[in-house]
Amino acid sequence: MQIQTITYKQIKNLGNYQSAALEATAIVNEGEDLCECVEALKKFVIDQLYPEGPIPTPIVDEDDDDDDEGFF
Repeated sequence: MQIQTITYKQIKNLGNYQSAALEATAIVNEGEDLCECVEALKKFVIDQLYPEGPIPTPIVDEDDDDDDEGFF
C-alpha cells in the first residue's frame, strides 16, 4: 500500500461552548518518511491553533481507581 496524502485535524476548546478546528492535508512525495511527514503536519496544525505555547494537558487524578474513564 502506498500512502499519497495525509490529513491531520485538531480541535481547540475556546470555552463558553465554542471551539476552533484546523485541518491540514499534505502530499507525501516518493522517498519521504511517512512518520516524519505525519509529525511535521501535526506540528504545523498545533502551532497554528496554539501560537501561545504547548497544548494544555488535562488534569488526571492518578488516585482515581474508577473505571469510568473521563467521567466525574
